[in-house]
Amino acid sequence: MGTTMRIVFGLLTLVTCGMILGALIQLAFIRRMEDSLDREFSFGGKHASLAGSNFPLARGISNWPHDKDAIALRVGYVKPEIISWKPRIVLFHNFLSAEECDYLRSIAIPRLHVSTVVDAKTGKGVKSDVRTSSGMFLNPDERKYPMIQAIEKRISVYSQIPVENGELIQVLRYEKNQFYRAHHDYFSDSFNVKRGGQRIATMLMYLSDNVEGGETYFPMAGTGKCSCGGKMIQGLCVKPTKGDAVLFWSMGLDGQSDPDSLHGGCEVLSGEKWSATKWMRQRTVS
Repeated sequence: MGTTMRIVFGLLTLVTCGMILGALIQLAFIRRMEDSLDREFSFGGKHASLAGSNFPLARGISNWPHDKDAIALRVGYVKPEIISWKPRIVLFHNFLSAEECDYLRSIAIPRLHVSTVVDAKTGKGVKSDVRTSSGMFLNPDERKYPMIQAIEKRISVYSQIPVENGELIQVLRYEKNQFYRAHHDYFSDSFNVKRGGQRIATMLMYLSDNVEGGETYFPMAGTGKCSCGGKMIQGLCVKPTKGDAVLFWSMGLDGQSDPDSLHGGCEVLSGEKWSATKWMRQRTVS
């Protein structure tokens, strides 16, 4: 029995170390991109910043004025902040430009319909009081638009998940008193995993400002309390700020679905909350 326990303990230790190492490698990749920009902006010991300036994107960067990748990735604007290790959650400040936010909303407005949830038995979308928003999905042709391609490339680079593993972007609108109860993004049915495998991560992008309530909450994250639709709850809450994005993983580095990735959308008290969601799978989504 003692030998068995030592083996189990050793395996658990190995898995834990692997998860920590993977997260650190991902963070180092992101930080390396930011550091390279910082070096470009250091002049004579003084540090210049694009934030709040009137310069167009990438102007003044000696090596990048025509670098399409740097522009598509918003290098120098996007600022990652790890807000939870378990579940793994990263908040990206300034992930989208104001123009990109407005562009996604303009595409969605004429095609909004009542949102659905996945039925665990059939794998199909059904109406439910669990989710009271309205939304739509971009179509495959819209995925070819230059601005959409730039956004998807950015999601792929910062999540380190191939573009082809992503589902079509969904745009959502939450009006006053609307919400999304706590749920998991990974599938509990066998129907949906046939197409690209399990969902492993989600990029949730905020498209509007001046919203009261409407926070994204993670009841299993953190040790304190936060404001969710005007009520104090246990867990971690992220305020919807236009241009910011939240990346969180539904699957751990051990390949298993993470129950701690439970999350939801708090009730909107005033204004409209607009968001865009990108789900990423284990394999290419056919």
